[in-house]
Order: sequence, then C-alpha cells, then structure tokens
Amino acid sequence: MKKFFAIFAVAAMLFACEEPVPETTLSLDNAADATMNLSTEAAQKVVAFSTNAAWTAAADAEWITVTPASGVAGTAIQLTIDVAANTTFDNRAGKVTITADDKVAEIAINQVQTDEVNVGELKVLTVGYAGGEVELPVNHNVAFTVTSDADWAVVGGTRALTTTKQVINVATNLTGADRTATLLVEAEGFEYEVYLTQSAKAFSTTMVDVFGAQVTTFTSGDFSGNAMASIAILGDKVVVCPGNGQPTKLLSKATGEVVGDLNCGDFVPYYVENDDAGNLVMCNRNLLDMTTYAWTATFEVYYMTSETAAPVKLIEGAQYGPLGAAFDVRGDVTKNATLLAAHEGIPDFSMGNSIEVWTITDGVAGTSLKTNVTGITPLWSAEAWNCTPHNFPAFALIGETIAEGALYGFYDNNNLHYMDGTTFASTVVVPGLYDWQRSLAAIDIHAVNGAPIAVITGGDLFANYGANTPIHVLNVATQTEVASTTVMNQATDWVLDETTQWYTFWASVNATADVCFEVIDGGIVIYCIDNNLNSIEGLVVVF
Repeated sequence: MKKFFAIFAVAAMLFACEEPVPETTLSLDNAADATMNLSTEAAQKVVAFSTNAAWTAAADAEWITVTPASGVAGTAIQLTIDVAANTTFDNRAGKVTITADDKVAEIAINQVQTDEVNVGELKVLTVGYAGGEVELPVNHNVAFTVTSDADWAVVGGTRALTTTKQVINVATNLTGADRTATLLVEAEGFEYEVYLTQSAKAFSTTMVDVFGAQVTTFTSGDFSGNAMASIAILGDKVVVCPGNGQPTKLLSKATGEVVGDLNCGDFVPYYVENDDAGNLVMCNRNLLDMTTYAWTATFEVYYMTSETAAPVKLIEGAQYGPLGAAFDVRGDVTKNATLLAAHEGIPDFSMGNSIEVWTITDGVAGTSLKTNVTGITPLWSAEAWNCTPHNFPAFALIGETIAEGALYGFYDNNNLHYMDGTTFASTVVVPGLYDWQRSLAAIDIHAVNGAPIAVITGGDLFANYGANTPIHVLNVATQTEVASTTVMNQATDWVLDETTQWYTFWASVNATADVCFEVIDGGIVIYCIDNNLNSIEGLVVVF
C-alpha cells in the first residue's frame, strides 16, 4: 500500500509540472485590410498579420494570387496579394483566406467592371419610307444617351432586353428623296456614331369610288355652278355647305348618300372647315349691300364636336369688310388654335387685300389682328385679291400658329403664294401652277406624320369653263425656305406620282369649289366638290 501511494505521488508531481498548451491566435495587423475595393486595373497589395502558429494562405479566384502560400508563427508577417486587371464587363468579388490551426482571417476583394458602351459592328440602320419604330441595339454596362440630329428621327424610350434597344421613332419620308440622320451614342469616355438612312418612295395614288357613285341627289342647296359651296368632315359624315343660305347637308362616308341636314340651330353656315382635331368649324358671311352700303350681318364663327352636339359660338367679329368666304383654321378650337379669314375684295369698291386673324387659347378667341398682306402680284393693276363677292382667295394656314405663315392663291392669278406670318409680306413660291382658266380654288393643310401637307385644287370660280382640274398634293415641310426668295422646285416638292408629280381627275372633275382631306393609316383621303357635275369626288392617296 505504501508503495502504491508513493507511485501516485510521483505521478501527480510530474503532471503538476507540465506547461499548458497556448491558444492559437491570428489577426490582421490593420483591421481596414479586411476589405479591399479596387479599380478595374491590376493591383498589388501587401497585408501584415500575426499568428502564433504555422499558417497557410489561399485565394478563391484565379484572378487573385497570394505570396507566400504558407509560413511559421510570427508577427508583422507580410502577405503579398496580386489582383489581375478586370477586363470583364461585370463587377467581381473574391477573397483571400489565412488559416492557422482552427483560426481563420479573411480578406474580401472587390474589383469594379470595365466600363463599356458599344454598338457592336453596327454602322448603319435602314428604315423604309413609311417610317415607324426602329431599334438601335446598344451594348453597355453604364448609363448612356442617344441623340439624333434630325427632327424626323426622334429618340424614344428603351426596351429592357439583354442588350438595351433604344427606340427611334421615324416619320414617314414625304420628301421624295432618301435621307440620313446621325445618331450619337454617348457615355463618359465613349462615343459612337450610327447613321440612320431612310429610303424614299414614289407616292402612289389610288382613285377610289369613295361614294360608289356621283352624288347627284341634291334637291335643295344645289351647288352646280356655285363657287361658294364648301366641304368638310364630321365623324363618319361628309358635310357639304351650299354657301347660299340653303341647308347644310350630311353625306354618309360609306355610301355617299345624303342622310339629312346638319342641325345648326338658328345659325346658318355659309362656309365649313375642319380644325386638326376633327371639329367642324362654321362661319356665316357678312356682305356689303351695294345699294345701301350697309353690312348684311355680323361675322360669326361656331364649332361642333359631333353632329348631335349643339353649335358653340367661338367668334362674333366686327363688321369690318366682307368676311366668310376665304376661311381657315388650324389646331383644336376647343383648346388652342388659329383662325384666319380674308376680307373679300369687291370690284369698284374696296379691292381688299386684308386679313383678320384670331388666336384661340383654352377655347376662347382673343381680339382679332387686322392687317394687309403685301407683295401680292395681281393680274389687274391694284394690289388686291382680284375677286368678286362670288370669288374669293384660297387661303390655308401652314401650322397651328400664324407665325408659320400661310399659302394662298386667288382668282385670275395662277400662282401659289406664301404669306410670311410675321411681316405679312408674300412671295410667289410656285409660279404658273394653273393656267388662267383654272386659278386656285381651294387649299387645305393638315399635318401628316409631322409634316404639313397641302392639298390644292384649281377651278375657275367665276364662270365654269369646263376645263379639267388637277389636284396637287404639296409637302410644305420646308416652309422656311419657302419664306425666302427661293422658288419651290416642282420636280421635288410635289409628292404625287414620281413621273408627273401630280394627279388629275381627268375623267370627272371640272371646276372645283372646295376641297378637304383627312389622314388615314398610310395616306390621306381627299374629298372635293365638282361644281360642274354637281357631285362629290373622292381620292385616296397612299403614302
């Protein structure tokens, strides 16, 4: 027993003298080294750490190299980390892990992408004459912008696909010639030019029997030989106003049949016109009684938004010159618009060359501007419209403000004139458009795919000579050039028929009293009055 206790005592003494095993330590000397945010370029970083044990170091990405990969315990041990350049188009992340026994220290490495904006091998986009949307694919990983140097190619929104597709809205090419726009793709440090080319197309005309047959069913308000008749559109009806106090007729667009009278209340229209919003605008006429030298009425303008809506009074003008024959409106009369009326010249009395212009704001017409148009080239000696109470100037506003000017023509003068909307001076832009038997009868202008398009008819309004009357369709998008002394080139500015640049109702139309048109998908539909044949004709122009 004594021997057993002696052995136990010796063992206990030996155990009590053994050193305890120390705990492994591992730490970065600088805590900020735990995260490295690097640029896209290659980089080398030296990190110091300390540990009391053998250690290893390794990276989890092939683009990170660690030197040395292992070592013994120590303080301020230097670890070199090499990071390759990031040539990819994405940000990337990796880490270096230092391990000593069961202890771990991690160094997070974040490297930004290589910025890139490109359009690949694309140099030219092409689009057909009809325009529409075309997509410009842009490869990018940073924000970019696209701009266009042409107002007919408008940069729109984007479509979020793998490659962003920038939408370019291209208008129909009404110029008659191919055209090119430059699209500039820009981001910081990047710039690419892409050329957008649009082809031209010979505009085709399709004569259609819009009404199925000539409209010869007028029993009242017959406009045969009546130069005062006017035509407009209201919803699914064609509106024909005889201009002589007889009821205004409604015709079905589908059949051409007269389906009734337009209910204008107590108002008696003498002229009808359309604004750009499709509203029907109507005016009466105030004439001078040459016996009493008194005005027959006060000039008034009403509009209707539908055939069932009550007429709304827009203008009650002063008794200032005979008004109500040469009349035009652009814009939306329920909102903002411009209305123009030419004072009708009276032989041996006024021989007027003046106009009156109203600006309509928020549906309310302001005070009219009365002014003379200068630079008229008359057939007779006086500077005037050269018309009688039954023959008036054909006037049409080019845009929705008077500042954009107007086109006009008048009896016994076969030129097409441009009136400057600021100075009210006029110049001849197409000389000899018609011969003396077919002076300008009517002009209607509306925007077609952003371009102002004029439909112009001739036809002697004083005596129906019976000559066939051409109907011209004119692109006046270059009206700034028109305002100068440059004469329009009929070979390039007329948009109908590539070879002759015009279309003629040779088979049917004679002298025309008025014309109007509406925009349809792919073209326009023209309605005109043939006041020789007492009929309404229709023409579809396909762009």
